[in-house]
Amino acid sequence: MPQAPCLVLLATVLFDLRDGVLKMEIKPGTRIEFFESKRLLCAVCLEVKNSRLLVLTEQDREANVSMKRILHIDDGLLDISHSRIQLVAILQEAAARRQHLMGRISVEELWDLLHQEDEGFDCRDLAEICFSEEVTSDHTSAVFRALLTDSIHFKLKGGLFYANSPKKLEQIRIQHERQAQKEKELAEGSRWLEGVWKGEAVAEPENRERYLQMLTDFCLFGTEASDYQQIKKILAMAEVPVPQGIFTLLVKLGVWTEDENLYLHRFGIQENFSAEVLDSANQLMEDLGNNGGEWGDDTREDLSSLPIFTIDGPMTRDYDDALSIRPAAGGVEVGIHIADAAAFVFPDTVLDQEALERINSLYLPDTRIPMLPTLLSEDVCSLKQGEKRLATSLLVRFDQNDQLQDYRFALSRIRVQRQLTYSEANELVTTEEDLGRLYRLCTRLRRRRIKQGALLLPLPELRVWINNNNEIQIATVDRETPAQLMVSELMILANGLAAEALAANKVPAIYRSQGKPQEIVVGEGTDDLFLNYLQRRYLSRAELSIEPKPHSGLGMNAYTNWTSPIRRYMDLVIQRQLKSMVQHKPPVHTPEDLDPIISRITIGQSRTLQIKKEWTRYWVLKYLERQQIKFVDALVLNQGRRTYNLLIPDYLLEASMPLEEGRGLNPGDHFRVEVVRANAREEILKLRMA
Repeated sequence: MPQAPCLVLLATVLFDLRDGVLKMEIKPGTRIEFFESKRLLCAVCLEVKNSRLLVLTEQDREANVSMKRILHIDDGLLDISHSRIQLVAILQEAAARRQHLMGRISVEELWDLLHQEDEGFDCRDLAEICFSEEVTSDHTSAVFRALLTDSIHFKLKGGLFYANSPKKLEQIRIQHERQAQKEKELAEGSRWLEGVWKGEAVAEPENRERYLQMLTDFCLFGTEASDYQQIKKILAMAEVPVPQGIFTLLVKLGVWTEDENLYLHRFGIQENFSAEVLDSANQLMEDLGNNGGEWGDDTREDLSSLPIFTIDGPMTRDYDDALSIRPAAGGVEVGIHIADAAAFVFPDTVLDQEALERINSLYLPDTRIPMLPTLLSEDVCSLKQGEKRLATSLLVRFDQNDQLQDYRFALSRIRVQRQLTYSEANELVTTEEDLGRLYRLCTRLRRRRIKQGALLLPLPELRVWINNNNEIQIATVDRETPAQLMVSELMILANGLAAEALAANKVPAIYRSQGKPQEIVVGEGTDDLFLNYLQRRYLSRAELSIEPKPHSGLGMNAYTNWTSPIRRYMDLVIQRQLKSMVQHKPPVHTPEDLDPIISRITIGQSRTLQIKKEWTRYWVLKYLERQQIKFVDALVLNQGRRTYNLLIPDYLLEASMPLEEGRGLNPGDHFRVEVVRANAREEILKLRMA
């Protein structure tokens, strides 16, 4: 069937434009159609210049249009000598006629008729199918408009329309439904969030949770959020500043608090335990009650008469280690008693899986997130004063010169007689003979470790907590006091002897090792803060493996961890292995079991350290912000290309300062800085030399 002149030109222009060559001439007066703001407009050519047209549109607006944008060309010419008003009226009349004709076309019926055909159809062919009267440019344009507007049943290729297959049609329909849903979300969501942002009363949308999920994901993961593009558009339409406004918006919506810990959300850490986990803990307590409050078999060694005590911080609630000292033949026997969490948490149970998921307890300034439910961690497992408890005890005998003679592990029952704080223990060291004797023994243990290569970096510990009045409390704690030294040295001893025993008995275990430092810049026992921080940069990374290797930093030939099984999953695993060794039973965990556990522990510990570091920093910045602290002391750690890296000793806070703010500073220099701006939520600390 011969094609109408207008359509011959249309097809040729489309084809030729794709080839980059325009072969057919468009003259002033030629009537064309092109897309503008997603609408097909009628226009008349006023002037042709190179490959661009100056046109007058039906909207009474002149536009400079490239050939590539032309979608339809009429036959015949308009007399452009007519007035502008007349030309616009002609164009508007043509557009109205075509819009009317378009309403008579059923695209779906046309597709039903043609979808089994492989060939393409031009607009005149399709117009002759759709209309019974003589076909004009208005009819062909109406077909063109109808099929482009529909965009589902046909595709345009090379100036011809091809019917989509039923399968393709369904795919396109689904895409369109999704797009329509997105458009609805944009309008509905932006209207709601704009009202919330401005503090206006606005009705909540039906799919409120969907918007909240998009907001929280965007706030937590930024461009990595699954609906990043959609929520970004919604926020732009709502005129909410990105990214700083997202958190504020979520606070306004009551989703988060002003001091929401986003790190917990990012890492998927749940503060509360599931109903299933709590049911398991409750069942254990019920079984314990049915057993008369006793747990374990009769083979346990009764050590409840020993003068056992704990040394912990004043806010501790989960006591997992205790100590004792008593005279023994030729010297003393030191007892290190560890809460027997393994007696309650069995492998592959609900409680065990939860502990493996959490890896360790997390202690933060404003909350604590235990590895085990508090029914266990703060009650039945916790070594509380006056309560009989199950323990795994390490009894070590020293002679009068504090030389280790022998040691043994025992499954025991104990009763803590005194619950001491570090401050109380520090005072009693000088007044109680047993504590004084234990302190002197521990100082010798430390000296021996130093001779074996241990590297001591006596850095203070920063403690940040929120009191009952929601006030931020900050203190630096000396970790070299007698009480701190006793606890530290005896835990290191217990972990080292456990590693030695497990390796000697060929019981599979997880060992912690550390290679020698790349360089040593500190002398023995130096308290120079700068040198101690500098030394940390040269330390080798600690590693976990199933092979016993030296731990250079501690001066131990082999090392593991088992002294905090309430708080750390690794310690729980090693406690199980020690108990099987004591009972002469097959190990609970095989080497094949331990490899994936090591991977989980490595990731979990890294996650915990990052959260604790970042969230402690948040509260320190919040403290500076609240207290409006203007001046602090600073220590130059090193100099980068553009900044000094500083330490604020009072808060053990690392920060940076532009080089231009300093005057000839060198690493190790102490100086005064002005706090220009501190913003905890935006993680900003701007400093300059005072």
